Amino acid sequence: MMRQFSFSRDCVSCAADCASGDGSRRARLCSDASRRLFRMARLYGWSIILCLTLCVSASAYSGSYVFDEAGILSDEQAQALDNQAASMAETYNFPVYLVTVDDFTEYGFEDVYDCAVAFYEETELGFGDAHDGELLFMSMSNRKYALVYTGYGDTAFTEGGRDELEDGMLGYFRNDDWAGGFKSYLDWSEYLLSEAANGEPYGWDEYGDYHPDDGDDGPGLFEWAIVLGIPAVITIIILFILVGQMESVQEATRAKEYVIPHTLNIRKKSDRFTHITETRTKVESDSDSGGSSHHSGGGHSGRSGGF
Repeated sequence: MMRQFSFSRDCVSCAADCASGDGSRRARLCSDASRRLFRMARLYGWSIILCLTLCVSASAYSGSYVFDEAGILSDEQAQALDNQAASMAETYNFPVYLVTVDDFTEYGFEDVYDCAVAFYEETELGFGDAHDGELLFMSMSNRKYALVYTGYGDTAFTEGGRDELEDGMLGYFRNDDWAGGFKSYLDWSEYLLSEAANGEPYGWDEYGDYHPDDGDDGPGLFEWAIVLGIPAVITIIILFILVGQMESVQEATRAKEYVIPHTLNIRKKSDRFTHITETRTKVESDSDSGGSSHHSGGGHSGRSGGF
């Protein structure tokens, strides 16, 4: 049976044994117990420090929504964007994040989307157990971006809505208008969240059917009949009028029939080389900014591309 030690009890017993002249064994036991208690206290202390460090690392991004690590925004611009995102989070209980870095490859990733997902998970972004949220991750030196949607983000941000959001912000980014692009990102996110909050996410109707064109079925049969039928009738009437005014003629088949007699006298014919005309057309190379890649899996979905 393993013996359990209590620091206070052993010390009292040790003092009694020492007084009786038989304290060597108790002294060793006291010394062992003291060292064990010291090691346990030191281990406990390091555990507390590690826990606090991890909590600080994770909570460094809590309460804020704009993290301009690349330094492309002024303090006023970053604060205005953060205030808008905070207001959206309070209204819809859904966080919309914005992160800029210099180069995502410095974090050991080959794909910007994988880096964005890792950032989302490591910093424990999002609300609730499902970590609901949206993240725009920008890598400035190589002009790459990623959009990450988690939890309720898959419902509120339909494919049609993501198309609109993406097209809106990329128009600014391609002209290096960072503040304008981020504002467009937040504005579109807020609009799509409001549509979802009303029970009809962008492109869905009241019957739960998805229409990529925001529920617009386009012109019906009657509208097409008006659009195409009236111009066709007017065109036919005009053609009949023109044909009725034409005189019967026969096509000439020989060149001399088009020449007025005694007005053209060709004495000598010859060909002379004058110059060469060369036309060159520049072939543009393909670029990553031509489109985006779609991703899903691991509890996240999103897109990535270049700007």
